[in-house]
Amino acid sequence: MSVSQLSLKKADFRSGNEKEAVILGHCVLNMNTRAPGIAAWNGAIFPLFRALRSYSGEVHQYPCPEAAVVGGRRWWHVKEQYDTFTFREILKKLAEIYTNYFMKSDIKEVKLLGLGLSPTCGFRYTQSDPTWGGRPKEIDPSKIIKKDSGVLIEEFVKVFEENGLNFSVLDISPSLIYPDYERRMKVAKEYPPTPSEALKELEKFLGIKIPFKPEEVAHIENLKDDLRSKKMVAISSNKFVPYYDKLLEYAVKGVGIVLVDEVYNNEKEKEFLSDIYASMIGNMTIAGHNVEFLIDSDDLEGVLGKTIERLEALMREGNLSVIKLSSIKR
Repeated sequence: MSVSQLSLKKADFRSGNEKEAVILGHCVLNMNTRAPGIAAWNGAIFPLFRALRSYSGEVHQYPCPEAAVVGGRRWWHVKEQYDTFTFREILKKLAEIYTNYFMKSDIKEVKLLGLGLSPTCGFRYTQSDPTWGGRPKEIDPSKIIKKDSGVLIEEFVKVFEENGLNFSVLDISPSLIYPDYERRMKVAKEYPPTPSEALKELEKFLGIKIPFKPEEVAHIENLKDDLRSKKMVAISSNKFVPYYDKLLEYAVKGVGIVLVDEVYNNEKEKEFLSDIYASMIGNMTIAGHNVEFLIDSDDLEGVLGKTIERLEALMREGNLSVIKLSSIKR
């Protein structure tokens, strides 16, 4: 898949509504954490990532709980397999951390962007079948699509509502994220039916323009192959704005972007977040993925620094490398 550069006017990330925030489902920027076989991009959904330059609120990306708990070689799952006490406890705690952060930061509006059909991150539809368990057999994916939300979206919505947050939710159409999406769209009819229309829906939800060339999304139609690059770059969420241009270079090359979210309010929350990120990244490296960390001295005591500490302490080997941001030109 080739990705072309499309000219955008440089915009100040904070020129507009600083009291708005978007939380991106993890694989919006990093398709590598999806279950094997269902990644329609090498790394980020590129037109969307490129357009985030013009988003005037805060940009957040929650860690992938599926990759953190089950790993990078997991079979396809349905909602019932993630509907466990432990998994929901993790999701609830994650939602509470974000809620505490948004309330203390005086964020007035939160936009939660999930991924269509996901057993965790779906909103309009999810995949559900109580008979699933063990090794899957060849199935018709349209038979397990149900009008329901995934477990993560359910927990986030519940916690947001309990705390009175002003929020809205959308999940990205399968037409923009799934190989062989055409079979799924026959059932999930509320979603935009084509990649181009899916991007238009995202424009309305985020309140930004998402310019793209037709050839940038043409590869998804009739796609049968998994396109993940098995390459990821991790950086503190606080560095997303100043190092956006560098991250764009990675995204052009098909590298997945991991924004390690520094949204903790105390040491206990920091420990929890670093545990999840270390589990997610460690599991992906065990599955053969390459991960680069971009880190500055002021990141060492945050979630990113603690995540690297955990990985260095627990992993005897892995495709991990650390690059100092001071060596990178902005």
